[in-house]
Amino acid sequence: MMAAGGCQRSEPSQPSQPRQSRQSRQFGLAATGLDDATVQGSQAAAQQLGKHLDVLTVYEAFVWERSLPTTFLDAAAAAGCTPELTWEPWDPRAGKHQAAYTAGQIAGGRYDTYVRTWAKQAASYDKPFRLRFAHEMNGDWYPWAVGSPGGSPEDYVAAYRRVRGIFDDAGAKRVEWVWCPNVIVNGNADAISRSYPGDDFVDIVGVDGYNFGDRPGHQWTQPADLFGSTLVLVTQLAAGKPVWINEVGCGGQGGDKSRWISDFFGWVVSTDIRGLIWFEVDGRPNEPDWRLTSSAATTAAAKSGLASW
Repeated sequence: MMAAGGCQRSEPSQPSQPRQSRQSRQFGLAATGLDDATVQGSQAAAQQLGKHLDVLTVYEAFVWERSLPTTFLDAAAAAGCTPELTWEPWDPRAGKHQAAYTAGQIAGGRYDTYVRTWAKQAASYDKPFRLRFAHEMNGDWYPWAVGSPGGSPEDYVAAYRRVRGIFDDAGAKRVEWVWCPNVIVNGNADAISRSYPGDDFVDIVGVDGYNFGDRPGHQWTQPADLFGSTLVLVTQLAAGKPVWINEVGCGGQGGDKSRWISDFFGWVVSTDIRGLIWFEVDGRPNEPDWRLTSSAATTAAAKSGLASW
């Protein structure tokens, strides 16, 4: 689940992977909830946009200690899309800094029993799904992040490798692992580079980035400025791995959201991004309405842009 974090402007640039054909690109939405209503609502939004929903991203927190949500995974698969579970080691009710959920605690084995439960269930589950573990680690708004109290890239890498290793040991071969930093925060590219777990532990590289608009700590930022240097960085860091924009959204304060959406799709088709997932969520406290479908104008802009995706 995306949290607020300062995003520096960066120079526009593109990844240097071979160009992807339009047919190989995928489109997804991120939503909240682990039920049929989430699947149906996301499908309805995709239909409004004239696009097939290839991936559906949802969120699950460690604190609930629930089983692998196979009912949701089945529902998403039945709807013709790949489910992606964003697995967040924290209690979302307890604020951004939680000593029990630092990367060091995970790396030290505190949650091994819970992780093994999911790993065993994933090993026996008969369909593929994506697992995006401990995303946006290069910020300071999650307890596992390298910028949080007690955090470090070394602990994060150890935590990611430990969790992935437990799944591999359990034989969970149908899980695709997504490593997903936020766009470069406050110019600190090293926080991303030093947090990469390594090619053997990552299947897909995602990048999250939001145009918060003119809000405290933020400014209206064009798509290439928002994503450009981070995409170059991760493409070099994880050469040969497919790169996605795994969360993206645009607020409406300080600029023309519809125009930004048009600019985003005009820019992203020129890159080598393999897929993009829009954060199709509204109603969270103190945050904008991020949705592509927030108005008739934004829906029309997105539908037009997606026609070329």
